[in-house]
Amino acid sequence: MLLRNGHNETMLNNVYEAPEADVFLDSDDLDMGALRERYQRDEITVLAVGWFYYFFGSLLVVTGLGLLVAYYMAGKFVFLIPAAVCLIIGPVYVILGYGLRRFDSWARLPAMLAALLAIVIPPAGLLAGVVIFYLLKGHAYPEMFTDRYQTAIISEGEMNTHFGWLGVVGGGLSGLTLCLCVYLLSKGFI
Repeated sequence: MLLRNGHNETMLNNVYEAPEADVFLDSDDLDMGALRERYQRDEITVLAVGWFYYFFGSLLVVTGLGLLVAYYMAGKFVFLIPAAVCLIIGPVYVILGYGLRRFDSWARLPAMLAALLAIVIPPAGLLAGVVIFYLLKGHAYPEMFTDRYQTAIISEGEMNTHFGWLGVVGGGLSGLTLCLCVYLLSKGFI
């Protein structure tokens, strides 16, 4: 079959075969700009999940510190176990958020496992854990967590411009607010 393309005639062997321009190229065959363009929407999702991990981790750390203070002030053992859990799990989420936001290769699978772990923290963890796992499963491609992809991000100068510190500050302030509300509730002000 002959196909008239401008002034040139091209012979097509198989009319059902996709044109070469439409073939999905391997990530290794793309230049840095095309690599970033391919995963642009997925990159935004992973950055948002990393931001949430910053927020959730710092919220747990500050809440754990508040519970530790409550344990020392009240002397009740009931505050010690949740404080220890928060102070162990919180930094893990902050570290995973850091890894996700930098697209470090070590962060992808542990972040998915941490999302599954969050499911057992009722009630918000159940919903957040399922949503985060779904987002990471569908958008955190292994090609994004390579040295080549990090080089593409750094070459465009965007590695540290995503305001991840806002997640840490927001989580810390939320944890302080939660601790203050629990304190006021225990004193009968609320």
